[in-house]
Amino acid sequence: MAIAELEPKAGRSIQERTLQRLTGKRPATVKSALDIHALIEKGLPSEGVIDFVETIELLHDKKVVARVFGISERTLYRRRSKPGPLSTEQSGRTWRFAEILTRAEDVFGDSGTAQRWMNTPAMALEGHKPIDLITTQVGHDLVDDLLTRLDYGVYT
Repeated sequence: MAIAELEPKAGRSIQERTLQRLTGKRPATVKSALDIHALIEKGLPSEGVIDFVETIELLHDKKVVARVFGISERTLYRRRSKPGPLSTEQSGRTWRFAEILTRAEDVFGDSGTAQRWMNTPAMALEGHKPIDLITTQVGHDLVDDLLTRLDYGVYT
């Protein structure tokens, strides 16, 4: 499923809300998925990502940050004093996590429930936790597909 296919429940697209979460006070102007692709290739701003990490309880575990974003929490926080963009790989992984979390919040109704779901083994994912699968594009697609099925009430 493409990142802009679902209609937002809060008036803005998943794309726009994900971007706002990751850029924080410095919202980037994007008009399409290609603009987001370019932003990810350039590297997401570390300041916005740090702010995002601090607001998500699920990411308070250093091992989760390292596994999901491909960057140690210590390295990420070193960027607080020396800001700079994340690498393309780190930015892509960060985007995938933030996008799936935003989708899950739409499906489950709030951030806390969405985060608990992401950290709970799912029968539809053969007992894997969604958080463990989104480290790859294939796993991201599996989790995204499951969220779509849950949103439409398809038995999983």
